[in-house]
Amino acid sequence: MDVEAMMIGLVALAAVLGLRRFQLRGASELEVDGTRFVPIADVDAVRDLLTAPGPGMLFIHDPGCPVSAGAHREMARLGGEIPMVNVQRSHDISRAVEATTGVRHESPQVFVVSDGRVSWSASHTAITASAVREAIAQSATDRNDRDGTRTATIELTEQAG
Repeated sequence: MDVEAMMIGLVALAAVLGLRRFQLRGASELEVDGTRFVPIADVDAVRDLLTAPGPGMLFIHDPGCPVSAGAHREMARLGGEIPMVNVQRSHDISRAVEATTGVRHESPQVFVVSDGRVSWSASHTAITASAVREAIAQSATDRNDRDGTRTATIELTEQAG
């Protein structure tokens, strides 16, 4: 598929999904309504993300799935940067997520992690902006309770929509 055909397809998809604005960034990043979906490049990057100290999040997405499209819209409401695995392109990475987290692969799927452990995950229609926001807040509270310190949290902004 050439670049022009891909752009036409993306414009059509954006119209179907009701997106007000989107922008391709770089070779594979996609910005939707102010949220930047950043693809995970390789297995090492996903392991680093999932085992890093502090809070983190990961979105597993299948662009060919209507349920995943709905989850993608919900995630776009969060704002900021969201690390994402495209399961159609990255089977090895999605398998590494399962191996690293111990959570069975489903798509779509979201993980909230804190200090190398999964503090919350959801799949399919349980993925909502409010549920993810609440899980991140709870993860930060739990982390503060564990170590008795104040920690930074992932900054999310409500996107109009």
